[in-house]
Amino acid sequence: MNTSQDIFDRAAHWHLASQRDDMDWDAFTAWLEADPAHARAYDEVSLADAALGEIEPPAPLHLAANDDPAQPVARGGWYRWAGTAIAACLLVVLSFAVLRPDAASVYHTEGQSMTVTLDDGSQVVLAPASELTVDGDQLALSGGAWFDVRHDPDRQLVIAAGLVQITDIGTRFDVQAAGQDVRVAVSEGRVSVRSEHLQAPVQLTAGRQLHFDGASGRSLAAPVEAASVGGWRSGQLTYADVPLRLVSADLSRYAGVEIEVPQAMAGRMFSGTLTIDDGNAAARDLSQLMGLGLERAGACYRLVDPAD
Repeated sequence: MNTSQDIFDRAAHWHLASQRDDMDWDAFTAWLEADPAHARAYDEVSLADAALGEIEPPAPLHLAANDDPAQPVARGGWYRWAGTAIAACLLVVLSFAVLRPDAASVYHTEGQSMTVTLDDGSQVVLAPASELTVDGDQLALSGGAWFDVRHDPDRQLVIAAGLVQITDIGTRFDVQAAGQDVRVAVSEGRVSVRSEHLQAPVQLTAGRQLHFDGASGRSLAAPVEAASVGGWRSGQLTYADVPLRLVSADLSRYAGVEIEVPQAMAGRMFSGTLTIDDGNAAARDLSQLMGLGLERAGACYRLVDPAD
C-alpha cells in the first residue's frame, strides 16, 4: 500500500509533467482513477503551486545616475530564485499536507450504486439513495452499503450507522441504515456491533444478522443465509422476519417504487424474496405474499388490509 508521502511525491511528479509537451495523459488519468487519495493529493499540489504563483518578484533596484552600475543581473536570475523558492515552499506546504489528517470525503448516490475504494484497497459498494463519509478509518453511513474489507489486524474500520458503531478488521458484510433502524448481516468473517443502547457489544459471525431498532432500543440477532447477504447487488432482496416499514424503505431505495404502509401494519413481519428489477412487480409480489391489498395512491402504492 502506498504511503501518503509516496502519493504526494507522485502527485508532484504529475503536476510538473503536466507542464511539458511529452505529458502522458493516459497514464496520468489511470493514476488519478486508481484511488480517491490520488485525486486529493493532486488537488493539494495544484492549490499549493497556484498560491505560490502569486508571489511577487523582487522590485528592480534603481541606481543613481552617477553610481557605477553593478554587474548586470541575468534575466534568468529571478526565475532561478523564484524556482528555488517555490520548490522550497511547495515542499513545506506538501509536508504539512502529508502530516495533517486528510479531509473527510463524502460520497452520495441518487438512482445508481457507486463503488468506493478505501486507501487500503478495501471496497464499499454504496447503494442508491445513500451517503458515505470517509475520514481515515472512521466511516459514517446513511442508507445501504456492502463492505468488502481487507484483513489487517493493525487497524480497525469503524462504521457509524444510526445509533450503532460497527467495528471490523477484515470481512464481508452488508449494512442498511434507515433512520434509527440499522440492520447488519455478515457474509464472511466477523464484525462487532456496539451502541450505548446495548448492554454489551454484539459479535456477528458469517450467517448471522442483527436488527437494531433505535426508537425502542431493542435489538434482535438471527440467522441469515450467507449467500443472500447484500443480494440487492444482484437484483434480489431476501428477508426473514423484517418489519414491513423497512421492506417498504428498501423497495424505495432499490426498486424505485414508493409503498405507503399504514401505521397499523408497519410492524408486521415479512419473510420472503423480492426481485427488484421491476418496482411495480415487486410491490405486487409483496402484497400477495403478505395477503394484503394494493391500491394506487397518486404516484405511489398503498398497502391495505382486505378485512377493512
